[in-house]
Amino acid sequence: AGSPGPQRRHRTPWTPRAAGEYWIDPNQGCSRDAFKVFCNFTAGGETCLFPEKRFESVRLAAWSKEKPGSWYSTFKRGKKFSYVDVEGSPLRVTQLTFLRLLSAGAHQNFTLTCQHAAGWYHASADSYAWALRFRGANDQELGHNSTTSPVHALYDGCQLRQGQARTVLEVRTFRPEQLPLADVAVADFGEANQKFGFELGPVCFTG
Repeated sequence: AGSPGPQRRHRTPWTPRAAGEYWIDPNQGCSRDAFKVFCNFTAGGETCLFPEKRFESVRLAAWSKEKPGSWYSTFKRGKKFSYVDVEGSPLRVTQLTFLRLLSAGAHQNFTLTCQHAAGWYHASADSYAWALRFRGANDQELGHNSTTSPVHALYDGCQLRQGQARTVLEVRTFRPEQLPLADVAVADFGEANQKFGFELGPVCFTG
């Protein structure tokens, strides 16, 4: 009988790891400054960080003592946005910088809750003059200021300025240095019955 042919080696196909919480160390330095993030491998590989609790949901209010169009960080109850890892620990600037350098893009959602106020498009005025403005992590202003703006409306319920509604904006960019968002300016408030609040979503960096 002839000798048996060469045996085939069966290679186990690579399967993505489960989405969940993982420790990462972008600067590859001392492991003591590693931090825990949420990784979503099924979305093309995303590493997500979260806003501090105080910014996850800011309640609807009239903000009667504040100036329309001014940055939220200048409000009496306001502050620049800050971010934490999944354990609630503050992020080191150096680690966040390296995470941006290792990423090809990033995205983040911002939801405006409104009462008789526009947040992006103002339907009756047929204008974006009252659109939200954001300050990026690199201090660049982001908004409806050009056709190349990374800010887009996923849902714009505030445009009719009737009752309570919400507008969901997505910032999706191939310039990771623009995120996470650092501040927001709301223009349409200050009149009778006008109120706004907001929800700041996690920022996710893609490989």
